[in-house]
Amino acid sequence: MDVGLFQLGIRAVHQKDIKTAILEAKKNGFEMLEIHLTSPQFLPQNYTVFQLGEIKYFAEKNGISLSTHAEIGQTLILSDALLREAVKKQLKNMVELSRKIGAISLTLHPGKAPAYYSGPGKSIVNDDLYSKYYSSLFEDSVKHLVSVATKDLFICIENTDNFNVGYQKVLDKYLKTGKVFLTWDIMKGYSSYHPEVKLHDDRFNFLKRNIKYVKNLHISGPSHGGIQGYEKEF
Repeated sequence: MDVGLFQLGIRAVHQKDIKTAILEAKKNGFEMLEIHLTSPQFLPQNYTVFQLGEIKYFAEKNGISLSTHAEIGQTLILSDALLREAVKKQLKNMVELSRKIGAISLTLHPGKAPAYYSGPGKSIVNDDLYSKYYSSLFEDSVKHLVSVATKDLFICIENTDNFNVGYQKVLDKYLKTGKVFLTWDIMKGYSSYHPEVKLHDDRFNFLKRNIKYVKNLHISGPSHGGIQGYEKEF
């Protein structure tokens, strides 16, 4: 099923292995499969180079395009220097796995900064309080992604976590390199606090302004707030 310039797909989270997930996607009429590297059976260290090559061939044989999604706990804004170096190695491993299976894109989250309780229903988030500091951490990670980027894989940052203006400014700078791109999760453009659901205007405007860099779309369930108010623009 082609949807304009995009292929409609599903994600692999609970299937026993990648080949099973590919067959499930094909059986249900999809043309794209996003593999979540969070699940133990999909972790990069579980596969040899030969096995990754087999997966690429198997996907092509069954007419399924592949993409990958980093571990949910993955982050680009760790402050500890040793952990940052470990994450950079992890990112490189995910890029290599994605390329070897022939994936079109790899989606990454910015990461969650520490948050502190500040009253009923309220919290203070570090990357709002120390925006410049966290933006510099994020920029260092984006620079690393630019250094490991290749022409055959779109490395995409998703509009999730605290996707604030500081991070957006960093991306405005590096999107122009043609080495990093965007994943637009439609539902995550909205606050998830009920009953009042609000659009994050800055996120919507950033993605709309940079639409040519959007290489992957996520359409989540209604628990994320639902598409309200901007359906026509989208």
